[in-house]
Amino acid sequence: MCSRYTYTKDEAKLRLRDKIVVYGAVPRANIRPTDLGPVILPEHDGFACREMRWGWSVPWDKGPFINAKSETLTTLKLYDAHLDQRCLLLADGFYEKGVLFRQPNSKLFIIAGLWREESGVQKYTMLTTTPNESVAKYHHRMPFILKPEQFDLWLGDGWQGVLTKPDQAPLEKFQKQPELF
Repeated sequence: MCSRYTYTKDEAKLRLRDKIVVYGAVPRANIRPTDLGPVILPEHDGFACREMRWGWSVPWDKGPFINAKSETLTTLKLYDAHLDQRCLLLADGFYEKGVLFRQPNSKLFIIAGLWREESGVQKYTMLTTTPNESVAKYHHRMPFILKPEQFDLWLGDGWQGVLTKPDQAPLEKFQKQPELF
């Protein structure tokens, strides 16, 4: 379960609806549950980048609901009212069991998410999936990373076709070295 990720860039360039769109966001070395994180969502005829709180409230847990299994998205009633509130989460790394995973050349990750409003506060949850080969040794889940050609599909009408095709490309891992002395 991903419970910490990073976004250390001050802008993101994405191709959405055949246009290059540049978004500015506050860099965050660590984004943890209940922290603010950069989120892109459709708005009118374009897109908006907003900061939202990570984690929904759910009646069965005192802690925030931070991860949604992609495999149960269309079968659990929890998500029914929010399936039309899909968003893109900006990240450049995520942690599993203390290991930092990044794309080669520290490229931007785009992670699938859902958002909703609770008591006037916009909050999001991150989709997860089965791990790729790089992450499988460390955890049984990982963030649902979208391929560039899936950004528009996830935000548009083709979102259900995306659910079975996460980006499973190898990732670079960075592990803190133990103290020697």
